[in-house]
Amino acid sequence: MHYTIEQYDKNGFLNAPKWLWLGWMLLAKAWVVFVVAGASRESGSTILSYVYPDHDMLYLGLIMGIPSIALMWLVSLRTPERRWACVFVSWGKPISLITAASQLMQSVYHVYLQAGAFSWANGLIMLLLLWFCIYIFKSKTVRDCFKIPAGEGE
Repeated sequence: MHYTIEQYDKNGFLNAPKWLWLGWMLLAKAWVVFVVAGASRESGSTILSYVYPDHDMLYLGLIMGIPSIALMWLVSLRTPERRWACVFVSWGKPISLITAASQLMQSVYHVYLQAGAFSWANGLIMLLLLWFCIYIFKSKTVRDCFKIPAGEGE
């Protein structure tokens, strides 16, 4: 046993690490901005135009946030009876890695749209996305939390 009992849920699945949850929230940032803009009615369009000057990038961000939202939801649905959820979550590492790399490329394009002008927000987002890509790729805990326990995949 590599992990403590507390790191497993009641069904025997390894819980996703907190850093993975935070990374998934970062990948769903377009949804967070969209909800905040919708909640603040009078300044919603100002918030959207500041964070996403090109509305096509917002729509692309919303689409690219769907896999991380789906993974957040399906990780909590894993049970021995829901084998379909276990199978989908077992693809979580490559899905998260592809989504994070895609959003990193989208952020680089966002900088290109601003004619290469430095922005702390863009720099921080790109740094966090790069860190998250490395974390997903290297972490053994992330790899193990996406595995189907022995006896579940048969």
